[in-house]
Amino acid sequence: MKTATIIRAIAAAIIFFMAAATAYSLDLPVKRVKGKQYYYHKVKKGESLYGVSKNLEISIDEILRNNPSAADGIKKGDLLIFPYEEYKEKEPIADMAADTVDVDTVVAEIIEERIPSVALLLPFGLKSEEPSKRNMLALDFYRGFLIAADSLASRDGKVEIVARDTEGLTADGIASLMSGDSAVAKATVVLPYDDEAILHKVADVAAANGSFVFNVFNIKDSLYRDNSFVLQANVPQRQMYAKAVDGLEASFPDFRPVILRSSKGAKDKEMFTSYLIERYRAEGVEPIIIEYDANLLTSDLETLPVGAGEKYVMIPSSGTLAEFNRFAYVLCTFRDKLMMPSDDFDGEFAAQVEVFGYPDWTAFRGDALETLHRLEATVYSRFFDDFNGFAAKNISDDFKRWYGTDLIESVPTYGLLGFDTATYLIKNLRGGNGVFEPLARHVFSGIQSTFDFRKDGEGYVNDGLYIIRYQSGGRQSARVQ
Repeated sequence: MKTATIIRAIAAAIIFFMAAATAYSLDLPVKRVKGKQYYYHKVKKGESLYGVSKNLEISIDEILRNNPSAADGIKKGDLLIFPYEEYKEKEPIADMAADTVDVDTVVAEIIEERIPSVALLLPFGLKSEEPSKRNMLALDFYRGFLIAADSLASRDGKVEIVARDTEGLTADGIASLMSGDSAVAKATVVLPYDDEAILHKVADVAAANGSFVFNVFNIKDSLYRDNSFVLQANVPQRQMYAKAVDGLEASFPDFRPVILRSSKGAKDKEMFTSYLIERYRAEGVEPIIIEYDANLLTSDLETLPVGAGEKYVMIPSSGTLAEFNRFAYVLCTFRDKLMMPSDDFDGEFAAQVEVFGYPDWTAFRGDALETLHRLEATVYSRFFDDFNGFAAKNISDDFKRWYGTDLIESVPTYGLLGFDTATYLIKNLRGGNGVFEPLARHVFSGIQSTFDFRKDGEGYVNDGLYIIRYQSGGRQSARVQ
């Protein structure tokens, strides 16, 4: 059977799989080391970091944070330890605000009548002779979703996954599908695509059904403010700007911001730089603004005082590749010159220069990507695609083995987005014994996405933003702000 035929069959089916009941403590023995208690896992023959991560249901980053030597590989007999106090079973979180109690009551009543389930209403275009890019991305998301489901298939507790092809359906048509298709109508969580009209219609019907809407595709929609069943999985812009500046200040304390503004080029990030300027001014720091013509010149930077250990962080007013190419080379030269220790300053740098930029830069490839590493640039982003990471490589390999094709390159990578979304939803449903809990006890850190929801208006928004650092040698690191 061809891969396409397999996917068409799967997309029309209801898939059941087993998912374990979550314990918030690790299911491991405990030992005392130097007066402190630790959970420990003894590595078995043939086990990999990825395998241990899946079996223990913790991220590879967590394993390495507690066991740094594991970064060089693990072998049979190695002991991996985890602080008991950090991983012991936690007390339930406090009750949510009074205005959300009715929502929980409705969900609790409905869940008694149905198996916990997730319904994907995506435009797969399975009847199209020539699927569009939109169709292919939706299918990649679903493929990643299935790989995650398979990785959790040996656990206890039945969860139902329903997939429906919505290509060609109007908002009203999808609403009729949700009401007439019993498997979709009973879903605990619904995932619609990014069309705003469809998203709003889906949210209305889902609220009537007592189903949560997980909005992972539409970045700009603010429906969560008025609908208590909507989760906005992408950090909204107003919160993103605030967290980005928080990340900038945490990464470069005591650095003075320098705004690079082209008089003739793109200024697509003016809203962000305006917010940044206001923030710094409120804190008593006056940003420097450098205006340049078509291309940034070395002479444009000569107005900056150097020679006394000054610290500058450069922030451009555009995130486009074209504008990046107009200032990046000069910044590299300027930064390299200042970062060379000088005998005139007792071996200290004459000045320090850093660069802070935008999510758009994570899509750069080729020379532009090499320049990001040379600049050791820092960016903020809703997603962190580290294809050199161990976990990402494993998922990419699984994807190629399952479907005979590579993940589609995009930002975000939809196959990885599907994998992370499925893992988060499945574990959440399992942890609540079938009841979805928007305010989960643990922050979820996936391959590419972090989900950390908090109450905002009537609904919920994700509060996890990545601060990514490009390093020399082609490496990347990231933290969640």
